[in-house]
Amino acid sequence: MNESIYQDVRIWQSRFSVLRALSQLPVPEIIVEEKQNHPSYRWDGRSRFEDGSQVVITLAGEGGIKISGTEHVLLPGKAFLHNHNDPGVCYYYPSSARVEWRFLWFAFYGANTAEMVKEINERQGYLFDLTPNGELVKLLMMYKNYSGIVQQISPFEGAQLVFKVLELLCSPASGNDNPCSHAFIVNETENMIIADPSAELKVAALAKHFQISREHLSRVFREETGMPLHEYIIRFRLRLAIDLLRHSQLSIKEIAIRCGWHDYSNFYRIFSKRFDRTPQEFREGVTR
Repeated sequence: MNESIYQDVRIWQSRFSVLRALSQLPVPEIIVEEKQNHPSYRWDGRSRFEDGSQVVITLAGEGGIKISGTEHVLLPGKAFLHNHNDPGVCYYYPSSARVEWRFLWFAFYGANTAEMVKEINERQGYLFDLTPNGELVKLLMMYKNYSGIVQQISPFEGAQLVFKVLELLCSPASGNDNPCSHAFIVNETENMIIADPSAELKVAALAKHFQISREHLSRVFREETGMPLHEYIIRFRLRLAIDLLRHSQLSIKEIAIRCGWHDYSNFYRIFSKRFDRTPQEFREGVTR
């Protein structure tokens, strides 16, 4: 596939390669964050013949979708699920829109996927309401850290991801959107860490985002998660480093930078102390 034609609209993308896929399990294909702002953008199921299914979530702006002849507006927090070749579905950038439509989409396929998605559509419909920065968005945005990498995963890891996405999509929206609530502060902090773990994630800078003191943010985070904020950041970065050591061909120094350690010796020291082996020894153990 020629990916160059998508460079102007795809903000980032992460592909999957499932090793020895099992025919009866769903297979994840790609996660993309995309932007569209031209009325010519339109995908009509009547003219699509490829197999596969898709979850689309609006992050910002406005999109449109027609389902069985009825038009709906896709605002932030609105998601839809469909089979690519469903003749009753057409989604597009509305000609009346004045702001760019930015959305996440997750494509997957498999022998039983089309029937599974069709049954969900029959039972729960095509449209879903999500907490804008809730668990599903957080899960998919985490893969921004693997942008440009084809992740090699097992059939069971792939199926688990597909089922987790569908579980979060089909569950009632939960979470507290009150910007003063502890749950909101913790959720937003986690989103900021996940979105760019390579950034300088200082407690003071994170606290400034909420216009609260660093002491208050640290206390709230510990109360809600059971661990200090700086420890959460280290653990998230180490989990990401392990995934990249397992599933990518990046050098260990490149992995350290992606995970927020611009001082390689610091990454080496922390990793070796936590796991009782060096990053190189960990990677060699995985590939044996």
